[in-house]
Amino acid sequence: MRCFSPLLICLFFVMLSCNNKTPEKIGVIPQPNFIEYKKGTFIITEKTVIVVDASYEAKQVSDMLQSFFDKNFNIKLTTSTKIKDNAIQLKIAEDVYSKEGYQLKVTKNGVSITGKTYQGIFYGVQTLKQLLSPKAIVKTPTLNFISINDAPEFGWRGMMLDVSRHFFPKDSVKKVIDILAMHKMNKFHWHLVDGIGWRIQIDKYPELTKKGAWRKVKENKKPWEDFEATYKDTKAEVYGGFYTKADIKEVVEYAAKRYIDVIPEIEMPGHSEAALQCYPEFSCDGEGTSGVYCAGNDGSFEFLQNIITEVVPLFPSEYLHIGGDEVGKQYWLNCKKCQKRMHDENLGNAEELQSYFVKRMEKFIHSKNKKLIGWDEILEGGLPERATVMSWRGFEGGIEAANAGHDVIMSPGSPLYFDHNQGKSEFEPPSWGGYNNLLKVYSFNPVPNAVAANKRHHILGGQANLWTEQIKTLNHAQYMMLPRLSALSEALWTKPNQKNKDVFIKKIDVQFDRFKELNYNFAGSSLSPDYQVTYNRSTNEFTLELKNELGKNDIRYTLNGNKPTINSKAYTAPINYAKPINLYAQTFRNGEPIGFPLKKIFSTGFGDKCKVAYSNPYNKSYSGGGDRALINNKFANPRGDDPNWQGVQKKDFEVIIDLGEVNATSYIGINFFQHIGATSVMLPTQVVVGISEDGKTYQTVLDETLETIKDRDPIIKRIEAEFEKQDVSFIKISAKNRGQLPEWHIRNGDAWVFVDEVTVK
Repeated sequence: MRCFSPLLICLFFVMLSCNNKTPEKIGVIPQPNFIEYKKGTFIITEKTVIVVDASYEAKQVSDMLQSFFDKNFNIKLTTSTKIKDNAIQLKIAEDVYSKEGYQLKVTKNGVSITGKTYQGIFYGVQTLKQLLSPKAIVKTPTLNFISINDAPEFGWRGMMLDVSRHFFPKDSVKKVIDILAMHKMNKFHWHLVDGIGWRIQIDKYPELTKKGAWRKVKENKKPWEDFEATYKDTKAEVYGGFYTKADIKEVVEYAAKRYIDVIPEIEMPGHSEAALQCYPEFSCDGEGTSGVYCAGNDGSFEFLQNIITEVVPLFPSEYLHIGGDEVGKQYWLNCKKCQKRMHDENLGNAEELQSYFVKRMEKFIHSKNKKLIGWDEILEGGLPERATVMSWRGFEGGIEAANAGHDVIMSPGSPLYFDHNQGKSEFEPPSWGGYNNLLKVYSFNPVPNAVAANKRHHILGGQANLWTEQIKTLNHAQYMMLPRLSALSEALWTKPNQKNKDVFIKKIDVQFDRFKELNYNFAGSSLSPDYQVTYNRSTNEFTLELKNELGKNDIRYTLNGNKPTINSKAYTAPINYAKPINLYAQTFRNGEPIGFPLKKIFSTGFGDKCKVAYSNPYNKSYSGGGDRALINNKFANPRGDDPNWQGVQKKDFEVIIDLGEVNATSYIGINFFQHIGATSVMLPTQVVVGISEDGKTYQTVLDETLETIKDRDPIIKRIEAEFEKQDVSFIKISAKNRGQLPEWHIRNGDAWVFVDEVTVK
């Protein structure tokens, strides 16, 4: 039968056994754009031959295919240049309309993969490998007859890896490239240079790697706090690393074999502390502390041009990224040389000076036969006519640039910053705020309606960005990439009318098994249990609903706080309760836990009669949802941007909760938040909890002094008061704000207290 849209949502079929009795659905990601299914199967055996021409490029692709069959099925296929039956033929043909397109056919004579280029054939091979994996499902290499005619919707399908904040050895970079290739991605943006680390060998300026590639490790400080470049052999503890030119060439060649272009980023004019601490004469103050190249100093341009002259031969890609974001323009406004430049060039403001800087560098980069890319800040003051914009601050910069006739790569922080959380659990590994879940990435469309119809060809595609402030290892990087990269690959490869979220959810389950077999560390966040609580006034009961993002798999739970097992009660319907419950829920996949557990104590004492009175009002920007935010059964996550946190600036937090009736109570708990590395929110210095039956006389059940914690990572501190059960009508909670941030904090000014969800039982 023919599968047209929406029937293209059908998944590929692979037979589990030679007698074809038990077909299993196997999902290909990204979804091909045309599929036709036919009756019959073809079995690959030791006698099957890979037919391919004698070119070097052909050998590269056939070698990868041979390796797959050897590893997955213990079948050693031979190659031939002569056409024959019982073969996997890899062939070039002009009738494939796209250089990245391919045709894959399975018939009684074997498999043929046809492309206009070997890049297209390579993508066809990726599809074939998915049709024959994972091993957990596909036991024998048996293929249904099928015809696929496929090509990507967008030409730019990329991901950026930041190696400045935390350095990744070249072998780790190669493994990132392997993951990109698996997903038919074709651009690897290598963020080699930033404020706290210079990672590429430059012969003319050896200090860049002798000193700029290394930083002093300072106790209780993140890498970017009080950054100080140093030498590797200094007596102090140091961190760093860099790539030699030989390393760069090796990685670029490795990527090229997988048809991935490597785009280097040499940051300018801001985010340049590492370079300027090595060569301070190119900063405005001559001391290298500003992190911004002096735009009034011709030496700055000569310095950068000399660097680019050495960088260009290492990267065959037609593009070179210059950054251009978050420039500290105030240094220019206080610099006599920069002011003279503005006067001489008739520039009205700092934005126009930035435009002058970028245009001057673009002209040089163009002379090296490269195209300049910059983050969307390069729009400020006027864009070079040949520049390509990478839009990260939402879609707006990309829309403006595309409508003005410039090429654009859409890379908005929401949803394509992969350093952001992908799950709501407090157990997620460290991330840089935000929340970009799997299906949010899947829904990404790089072409907004606001781009004029005759300008939409300027949207080249999209790109995810993986910044590494919080990511120190390949294992953590893989976790942040997967499975979100699977979602992005389909968003960029597959035509919108061929995408189907429900089918993707089924396919991603198979993809998880592929990741496991490849030893990739992937996130199960999309399967972590989430919750919603509602209150029924007529029955005075609460209803707890459990779910996960994908709406699948087996959620098991207990209500007494004990860790659930596969034999615990399965969630099949909403849970009604009239007494407090101590929920512990976990999703299971194939009998094994996946994702993070959900552990919450849900109260029942806060009915309609309950009122909350504040001695010091919460800040309107951090209301948590209003006066009932502390008793609404919505627990805030360890992110400063979580809307459930209620914040008080400088003053103490103090509330009285009137339960409206007498409750037999023996436990009161409350959460406080701290994130020194990114906010002014600190834990209180003291917490006092009191209870009362009449609202006048309070018995103190907890008076706890909190030790100052200097850890920069997010912290949720749970304060718990446990006491002998007694009648309670009023609860008073006081938390002392330290008022001013301590000297060692990364910020100056007022301290905040963030609080959420009081629980009682």
